[in-house]
Amino acid sequence: MSADKPGAAGSAPEHAGSVLQRKASLVDMLDPLSFGDVVESLGELFRVGIRVLDERGRTLADAKGGNGDFCGFVNTTAQGRARCTALVARLNEGPLTPTQGAQVLPGTSPLGGELLGQPCFTGLRYVVMPVQWEGDFLGRVVFGPFAPEELTDVPASLAELEGLDLDRARELLAHMGRQSEHRVAKMLAHVAQVLAALLAAGQKSYLTGQLHLEAMLETQRDLEAQNAQLMRLNQRLKEADRIKSSFLGTVSHELRTPLSSIIGYSEMLAEGLVGGLNPEQMQFVRTIIEKGNTLLKLISSILDMSQIEAGKVRLAFEWVDVQELVESSLTSVMPQAQRKGLTVKVQLPEAAQPRVVADREKLSQVVVNLLANAVKFTPGGGHVEVRLSAHGQQKDLGVEGYRIEVEDTGVGIPLDQRERIFQSFYQVDDSPTREYGGAGLGLAIVKSYVEGHGGQVSVTSEVGQGSCFRVVLPKEPPLSGQGPAYIPPPIDTDPERF
Repeated sequence: MSADKPGAAGSAPEHAGSVLQRKASLVDMLDPLSFGDVVESLGELFRVGIRVLDERGRTLADAKGGNGDFCGFVNTTAQGRARCTALVARLNEGPLTPTQGAQVLPGTSPLGGELLGQPCFTGLRYVVMPVQWEGDFLGRVVFGPFAPEELTDVPASLAELEGLDLDRARELLAHMGRQSEHRVAKMLAHVAQVLAALLAAGQKSYLTGQLHLEAMLETQRDLEAQNAQLMRLNQRLKEADRIKSSFLGTVSHELRTPLSSIIGYSEMLAEGLVGGLNPEQMQFVRTIIEKGNTLLKLISSILDMSQIEAGKVRLAFEWVDVQELVESSLTSVMPQAQRKGLTVKVQLPEAAQPRVVADREKLSQVVVNLLANAVKFTPGGGHVEVRLSAHGQQKDLGVEGYRIEVEDTGVGIPLDQRERIFQSFYQVDDSPTREYGGAGLGLAIVKSYVEGHGGQVSVTSEVGQGSCFRVVLPKEPPLSGQGPAYIPPPIDTDPERF
């Protein structure tokens, strides 16, 4: 008789609560492929149809048995097909109660509940065995149709079908094996034992998998909650950082005006515009000027860093002679180097190099900051050298460019701190009594400006032996990146510019 195909059960319904608190289904506990093979094997062994359905009437496995020819012949008539369809619906979805000719059989199902015998109008018979597990109704096993021993001829209910060839029906019925009640009971017992073993193994596997899944989901929920908390904290940190940058920028800007006035008036005093000063007074005024200029540089660095963090720095690209820029930057630190008795060398390419595209002011600040650091951290009598390479292919960038290296014989940088020195306000020696001053902004500004040009900055160092800072820059900045697209400026053909 016709029935829906095995595997049409679909996906299991979603359950709420813990797996230990909810009812499992046959779909959860049985693997459709392997279970279907087992049922198919039992059907071939017993030569009887076996269909397993879940509690919602969905077919999980279906073995046709040896009754296909007879049932197919009955279905060739319209009345036979209609009555077969109604009976299949009763077996698949009807209540497990003695209605529509069904009878409760003696004994109980090996899987719990009562066995229900259902006669067919063809004279064949079905037995419906409920599937219960740990007190829960999970589905049913429909066993049959089979020909009972007492069936010797087609019944009157089959003979009354219009257009049915009774001789052919008797011929097909004769080829069907007869089954005694005792044999059917043994078959049902075997099916129940196999199903019980599969359910026990399936329940264990299902519970293990579900508990593992629930543990993973709980872990995921915890991670999502922690991630949400981290995102909120990160947002607050960004806002605090923005407020800090704004505060530093505002304070630094407001400090520059009065500080510039202090330096200006001190310079007028030193020049004698308001009268002569004795040597001691002149020393005091020069100290004021020196410390004022130091403070002014610090305020300028804070302003630069605030603008960088706020994303307000825009590089003004133009054609630049890097050789002239390096020589000019070197003059900015020569007075400090001479006071400490340092030997300063510069190494430039022998041949004249073509101009490059860069922000003159920012690139000059990069070189000055690196030289100032080298002078500051190199003891008296040491050496500082700045080197400019010839233009060529740069492996670090994969494009044509050049390198600027600043090497010293200073105190060096510990290995575990070489990456952190490019962070804002970071000091290798952060003790209150540190020997070297500064706010820890110079290298952070260098890194930002170099990367803004599409370059890279790195350092090699050995404690007590010195450091070498290497800046690798492209001949022209990349065409894409943050901010507006880069457009190379026109080449300046005026030979008197540099």
